[in-house]
Amino acid sequence: MKRIVPFILLAVVALSFSAPSINGIPGLHRVFSAMPLGFNEIAFRLDLSYWTAVNEYRNFVYHSHFQPETYLFPEMTDTEQTGEGRFSLAYGIWDYVDLAANATYYSTIFERGMYEERSTGHWEELYGFGEFDLLLHGGYNPIPNFEDVVWFGGDFRVGFAPADTAFLRNADGPDGIWHNGQLMSTLRRPFTTTGNSSLGMDLLITGDFTRWLPMAPTKLHINVGYAKYKQNFHFTDFRVMPDTTGWIYSDSTVLDLEVSDALLNLGFGLEVTTPHVDIFLEYTNQKLLDRDDASVSYFTPGLRFKNNSGTFFNVSFDLSTSTFDPTYYDLGHALYQTDSVVTEEQRAERAPLPIGGVFDWGISVGLGYSSEIQTDDGYAPTAILTGTISDSITGRAVFATITCPGMPIANVTSDGATGAYANTVSPGEIPVTVIAPGYISASATIELRQDETGTLDFALVPNLSTVTGSVRDSGGMPIAGAAVTIGSTSPVTVTTDASGSYRADAEAGTWQINVEAAGYIPDSRSVSLIANTTVSASFDLRDALQAGAVMSFDNIYFASGSATLKPESYNVLDSVAILLRDNPSARVQIAGHTDSDGSESSNQTLSENRAQSVYQYLVSAGIAGSRLTTIGYGEAMPVVPNSTAANKAMNRRIEFTVLSI
Repeated sequence: MKRIVPFILLAVVALSFSAPSINGIPGLHRVFSAMPLGFNEIAFRLDLSYWTAVNEYRNFVYHSHFQPETYLFPEMTDTEQTGEGRFSLAYGIWDYVDLAANATYYSTIFERGMYEERSTGHWEELYGFGEFDLLLHGGYNPIPNFEDVVWFGGDFRVGFAPADTAFLRNADGPDGIWHNGQLMSTLRRPFTTTGNSSLGMDLLITGDFTRWLPMAPTKLHINVGYAKYKQNFHFTDFRVMPDTTGWIYSDSTVLDLEVSDALLNLGFGLEVTTPHVDIFLEYTNQKLLDRDDASVSYFTPGLRFKNNSGTFFNVSFDLSTSTFDPTYYDLGHALYQTDSVVTEEQRAERAPLPIGGVFDWGISVGLGYSSEIQTDDGYAPTAILTGTISDSITGRAVFATITCPGMPIANVTSDGATGAYANTVSPGEIPVTVIAPGYISASATIELRQDETGTLDFALVPNLSTVTGSVRDSGGMPIAGAAVTIGSTSPVTVTTDASGSYRADAEAGTWQINVEAAGYIPDSRSVSLIANTTVSASFDLRDALQAGAVMSFDNIYFASGSATLKPESYNVLDSVAILLRDNPSARVQIAGHTDSDGSESSNQTLSENRAQSVYQYLVSAGIAGSRLTTIGYGEAMPVVPNSTAANKAMNRRIEFTVLSI
């Protein structure tokens, strides 16, 4: 059993490694991984690919070169076949960065349907060097506690390819598709180059779900990128029309055309890894941003067979999910037959795609080696480290992270209910460090022999401080039920008792303490907590306004029969301004009221003017005018009968109504 458990664990860990994609950097087929190759790791791969597509023509009009007669073929089929050889090499220059290079060679064969009238031959063929690419690739896993799950990365690539298209021309007689000397531009892969030069970059995200699916480890890859391609075309276009003797070439123009294309690259890949076979599915789409309805997309399932020596064998199938119109990529030749002037923009719009057009289907096989997936016959010397983590004072189990600093050993965590942990380690002297929130970290060293199980227990010393204090209102009265939250790495929340007091144990450090209570404005402050000491932190909360609340003041004084505020009113209004500042979102209505002395109309005007005077004072005290409205009620709303001088004084008042919070 000692051998079986570590072997299973090592097998699962090995599944997280990545073999190279066709470009050399880690990935599936065309989809890249955000996980880097690893420092001093090397990988290389040789791929052979084959694609084919059928071009079906309806009512095809053809004028024979040898028989000066025009024919109409109701149905005609031509077949395109392209082969590619690609070699890639990658090397890890750092734990998080690797370099890759690849080179390609293409061969395209156009197979014409055999008809006697098309007597110029059955085949057309193009072949030659494709491109050479350099790639810089990197990735990192920055999220704590998910280091083995989510990776973010990117790549930057530069491509070079032949510049001269002079030799990529038809050297045969007219066959209804091309004429002698014409660029064979309507093929899906008309040139051996993907462009004279290219630049590209991708954002990469990889999710490795081995932690949750150990029996069927699954990865998800997402690629989003941008690329820029440039092609140069040097050729002579001409007008051609049939006559009774064959063809008449009536006009020509020499073109030196440069075409730039911007591409949006999207890729999604899903793989399930096992010790010897990886199964993957991917979808890729390359959208040309400067052209109408031009894209190349494939759905690609595949298998990767691998062994302990680091070698692997890939097989994948491309199934087209986009369309190709062969008449669209003719460099404007068809337009030139009907129009005397064809602009460079029109020709560029009809230029062959720098990435080649989509085929109906294809198959690729690859053979390679990656030192990252190499193992020593599937077995490495191991030992087992076990133990428990507990609280040194209470003896209770502690949930903690157990690490082996400086060693390539994965972290493990203890069980929160029992405190038990177990880890597979390399034999030898093993440094162990235990980290848990609220406790002082502990370290120890243990020496284990091959296949030995060793036990190392830790009793962690609490790294806690006690916080006490009280919460009261602005009048010094205790506030019961206030929530006091200490925002440590493991936040602690307690509530005050009937006397407004609280007590809490929290992790030592400098933390923010937040206090909230219904009907009061929240308060907070930063407090430094020292382990095994008690710190006091008390709070005085100010009242919070409530929507609909009415505050009435009969001690806001004005000059007799006037709206001029008396100085003895300033203290009251200053306290109102402070209350409004403490409640910055409150909107308030200021209402003026008078007694019954004087006429009703004069009292109405006086109440409105006095409300306006209070408004002006609060604005001058820094309260935004948009938060205040005014109204006057005159003598219409007395609080007591206007029967005595004392009652009239009570009716001469200013009221503040809270409209909203």
